[in-house]
Amino acid sequence: MKRINFKLLKPGDIILTARAGKTGKAIRFSTQGSVSHAMLYVQRGSVIDSTPDGVQARNLQRELFDDEEEFFVFRLKEELPELRISQIVNFARSEIGTRYSKVEAARTVLGGPKKPRGRAEFCSRLVARSYQIAGVQLVPDHDYCSPEDLRNSPLLHELPDVSETVTDEEIKWLKKRHNPIQVMQEATNVVLDAARSFEGSVENLQDLDKLVMEHPKYDAVIARSYRDSGYLDVWKHELKTHPWRYDMVEMRQMQKIADQDELRAYSIDTIREAYSGGFRYACNLAYYKQQNNYAPRETFDQLITLYEMLVKIDQDRREVACAWLLENFPNDVGRYMERVVPHSELWFSIVDSVEPRLGALARFAIQSEQSLEICSACGDVPAIDYRIVNSAEAMPGVPSLRLCDDCHAIRLGYGEELELLC
Repeated sequence: MKRINFKLLKPGDIILTARAGKTGKAIRFSTQGSVSHAMLYVQRGSVIDSTPDGVQARNLQRELFDDEEEFFVFRLKEELPELRISQIVNFARSEIGTRYSKVEAARTVLGGPKKPRGRAEFCSRLVARSYQIAGVQLVPDHDYCSPEDLRNSPLLHELPDVSETVTDEEIKWLKKRHNPIQVMQEATNVVLDAARSFEGSVENLQDLDKLVMEHPKYDAVIARSYRDSGYLDVWKHELKTHPWRYDMVEMRQMQKIADQDELRAYSIDTIREAYSGGFRYACNLAYYKQQNNYAPRETFDQLITLYEMLVKIDQDRREVACAWLLENFPNDVGRYMERVVPHSELWFSIVDSVEPRLGALARFAIQSEQSLEICSACGDVPAIDYRIVNSAEAMPGVPSLRLCDDCHAIRLGYGEELELLC
């Protein structure tokens, strides 16, 4: 068997497949094409797609193909800035849980009047809409398009040689291994089904938040469904299974028994996405804190506690990988560590989501001094760029700051750990 080598992919890449099943064959026959399903690559071996089970995340390493089955990976011919790639990925994530539209998918393939779209998704619509949100029109009609339409988009080019062989031993190992993405998908569906039992229009978790906000009478039921589904506890299995990822002492012990090249590759992959990889946790934490301040709910309280933990363990994962590389391959940190330069467009897009007051303060200072090279906090010069090592405790989600000597000293006094931004 074979699979897609995710190490060759970048967030925003589009995966098109041709499975051997009846449905896939029917779609290819109807569209006179060679592909029948579309997925969006979002990060570190993870894809999002829409199937009859709804919009969901999947582990690409577990997506195995028979040798005669085909898959293709496409990428934009013109590279987009990180900010717009983030918009593509974030929209796809926001649709997780949304139901599948068999009727509209069939209408796309078989033809017929293109009625105004409903809120449900299907695979190629999800991909095309994700790009359209970021201002990229892959196909003439992003609401009604097929996987073959995506394959023929003049904006995309195909990546060569993306296949890798999967051994029988690894297949057996994968079948035995816990699948946290599958567990999270099942828990999410339990929560959404609970909400749909009394409000059928709920499609995804954003709708659920709105329901809890506008109808407090449902709060206790939704809060209980989060607890009973296991949604709030999925992260615990990761810590139990891979403690070395989150503790330097455990990491050094793992080094004695594991392949050093594999540990190095894992650590490099981790610091490549040092901030973007877990940004959604900090973003969700800021969102639920804001919602809870406006309208306190038991549901929001639970989710705040969850995302505080996820932000912290994401930080631990990043810092352990970084520290291990510094001990063993120090040059890798400067070469691969993700950098978010203060006052850049990407920096403001992050800060506006997780710490909007800081963004407003920095913009005011920049406008007042007519310079980007000023302190993020007070506007003084000279200022030096730092990354926030303990951002989970200090300013969740904020990756870096540009600080004058005085503000640097003040923040150190408050307990912030600041390192020069390499």
